[in-house]
Amino acid sequence: MYMTTLSVADARANFSKLVESASMTHERFEVTRNGSRSAVLLGADDYDSLVETVAVLSDSELMRDIRQGLDDLAAGDSVSSDEMRAIMVEAGRADR
Repeated sequence: MYMTTLSVADARANFSKLVESASMTHERFEVTRNGSRSAVLLGADDYDSLVETVAVLSDSELMRDIRQGLDDLAAGDSVSSDEMRAIMVEAGRADR
């Protein structure tokens, strides 16, 4: 993934614009100090997405369930939305 790289001084001078761009366009910025990577600026939605992805990937039980679901789909073990609706109606969980 491409990130715009800029120095701390440039980031400081343009901080408000960078925050707006990160929030609105999902652009990510790598900030360097003395030529070395120091920080990354990204929008809150992108950060939340990364945190949630790490949480899912770190949950071995959830990952096992996801893999099982994908295997079930590949084997044709699934129901259509109409079939699911009928199941929900029968269980009293949806209106007719």
